Amino acid sequence: MKPVVRRRALLVGVGLLVAVLVGGRWVALETAERAWGASLPGGSAYLTARDFARLVSGLLLVGAIAWLGDLEIVEAVPQPLLLAGTIACGLLFGFLLTLGTGGWWMPAALASRPPTFGIADPVLQRDLGFYLGQLPWTERLRELALAAVCAATVVVALLYLGIGSLRFRRWLPYANAHARAHVGVLLALLALTLTWGALLDPAESVAGLHGALTRRALDARLAAAPIVAGVGVATTVVSLVWGLREKPLLLVTGWGALVAASLLGFAIVPASLASAGRNAADPDTALTAERQRLEGLAFGVTTLVERAPPGFPSPEVAATAVPMWDGQRVLAAAASRRSLIRPQSTPTAAGLSAHSFGDARATWLVALRPDLDSLALRQPPPGWDAIHRGASARVGRPVAAVEDDTVLTFAPVATRDSTMWFGPRFTEFAVATADTWPALRQSGIALAGWWRRTALAWALQSPALARRETDGLVLLWRRDVLERLGRLAPFATFDAAVPVLADSALWWVAYGYFAGEAFPLARPVDDGGRDSVRYLHAGVVGAVNAATGDTRLYLPPGADSLAAAWARLLAPLIRPLDSLPPALRSQLPFPGRAFRAATALVERWRSDTTTWSARPRDPFEIVAPTIDGSAEPHRVWMAQGFEAGSTLAVLVAATMTPDGPQVWKWRPGTARLPPLLVGSPNTTAPGVPRLWTVARALFSEQALFTQAPAGGPPTGIDTVFLSWGDHRGQGRSVTAALHSLLASSGEARSPADTALAARWRRAQQLAAQADAALAAGDLERFGQLYAQLKELLGLGRRKLAPTPERR
Repeated sequence: MKPVVRRRALLVGVGLLVAVLVGGRWVALETAERAWGASLPGGSAYLTARDFARLVSGLLLVGAIAWLGDLEIVEAVPQPLLLAGTIACGLLFGFLLTLGTGGWWMPAALASRPPTFGIADPVLQRDLGFYLGQLPWTERLRELALAAVCAATVVVALLYLGIGSLRFRRWLPYANAHARAHVGVLLALLALTLTWGALLDPAESVAGLHGALTRRALDARLAAAPIVAGVGVATTVVSLVWGLREKPLLLVTGWGALVAASLLGFAIVPASLASAGRNAADPDTALTAERQRLEGLAFGVTTLVERAPPGFPSPEVAATAVPMWDGQRVLAAAASRRSLIRPQSTPTAAGLSAHSFGDARATWLVALRPDLDSLALRQPPPGWDAIHRGASARVGRPVAAVEDDTVLTFAPVATRDSTMWFGPRFTEFAVATADTWPALRQSGIALAGWWRRTALAWALQSPALARRETDGLVLLWRRDVLERLGRLAPFATFDAAVPVLADSALWWVAYGYFAGEAFPLARPVDDGGRDSVRYLHAGVVGAVNAATGDTRLYLPPGADSLAAAWARLLAPLIRPLDSLPPALRSQLPFPGRAFRAATALVERWRSDTTTWSARPRDPFEIVAPTIDGSAEPHRVWMAQGFEAGSTLAVLVAATMTPDGPQVWKWRPGTARLPPLLVGSPNTTAPGVPRLWTVARALFSEQALFTQAPAGGPPTGIDTVFLSWGDHRGQGRSVTAALHSLLASSGEARSPADTALAARWRRAQQLAAQADAALAAGDLERFGQLYAQLKELLGLGRRKLAPTPERR
């Protein structure tokens, strides 16, 4: 065989091998994705969304390559070289332009069926859905068009300069007829793209895409937009005229006018007006009120209840129900109780339970995960079966941690299923026998047939899946909760999942958030270290059954029009609120990111000028009533206090009710906070201070843990600190601290209430304080409290019963 033929055969063989490897890998991944989608409820919508995403990306890529590949430069360039350069430039610039457009299918889909809020902005009178559904997609298309036209104009102009067809004399452009026509058309398209931007500028300004603007700066941009657009249209005509007839001075004048109008109308004048009015109050009170209303809509704070949240009837009840521990300390304490946890598993998450497992005491639900870190350290290393099929692939029932005074009492939770397969940090796939765990047939991928086993083995890079002995088993793929939900709903960003016990089953619940950079008149809010946003809503709630892998997406209570629009687009993937099981719906926590945004709005909307600081530093959770004196089950609340000096400026509290989120703002007046608790350098660390209302007075509880501040599991609680109104108490246990609190000389200053229920609660408090004083040997204090109790019950004014007659 000749060397040339041998070289060609080798190149053809290498090309075929690459095609088989790349194409086979793509087919394997596609087979695996479709098999996984078929195992999910509503998976058809997931697969349709994937197909639409590839369609949008493909159209953008083909359009960019076709646009930038059509250079049409024929002078002084050999045809083979021109063809090769055209193809290379088109491919290079096409791929560069479409980098990062993989997620563009989401705004494209939303723009096709935008949400409708039925509320118009006060400036342009556009529906709010335009700013969330249509404007983001239009803006992305404009940016892509601007980049494509600019790139083509620069490349073509440089090539014409290089071959001498375009030249400058006295800063004026001159070119031959072909080059002038080509560059003139590109300049006209560039001017049209800039005109498009000028027409969009009013909506972008109102939506906040150009930063926070004062009323005067906003009016300046709105007035400049039609002027710049008119100059842009004139520049387009001038560019076409230059392409037909060589009028270089006219071209330079037109483009100079467009640049000057854009700089003056969109940069210099608005910036000067904004800086002049930055420190002054906005005189337009109507616009200020409308901005506050729109900010409430943007961040889900449509109603703000300005009173104390439902409180506990007495400090005794509060001291028992208010938790002293936090999730991280509970996890550390649970990890040290190896007798309660299966070997090869470790705690992964702890959530405050709305239902108490021990006499109304605070209860934490602790869920487990496979301990692959310790498994990897074993010698010899574990095999494939041990990791994916053995006991290391699953965990046991969750554990309840009940706060029993200063210690945690652990006990397994009696769930319907004894084995859990799904949860946070379940990083490895698992293979199970369907006959042993029949519930996994629905959520698992059946390993049936040689091609499916081979495709899954190729996709997961695990050759053992292709073996014949795996035939008939089920593959559990993407067992991590956030990965599973993120794959199903890439248009939402999911928060950390929390464990919830509903109908004797363990569920993982996580909120998916919709965030936006554009919303009319709304000022940005810091999204917990992420980029600032002008719109943030918990638009979807994901639920994953820890035992069966049943994965559902629901509209949460209080979902807005944007969430409803996504539910319509991806039906039946996102289910309506009515489909959410009542047992789960009644235990939904409040979305954490939405609560941080709500506290930022409360701080922004305040009328006073005092300095606020968060107390505690981060929001805390508490189980409390939903209505004062109601027999309804308690709910998990999220709260955050702000102090001004040594007093509580405001307590922001929120809970998720079946009808939607509720946010409360309580300004107690002159309620003094206890001093800041500081631990010792090596032996103790302060816990989370929790604030709430008891009998309409401020109550706080905080523990000092026996724990090194540098880390490590706590060994117990050193001291408990309580406060209620002006009362202060501390002790080695909750009971001792409560006795100290009730025996203190302060008075809980709350408004007088002569109702029978209020008098009875006050009588109970006085009796408890008198009992504590008697136990402490303080007879003087006991006499004072007993006199108050007699006065409250009327014992000093009349007889309780008639005197019996003598016999």
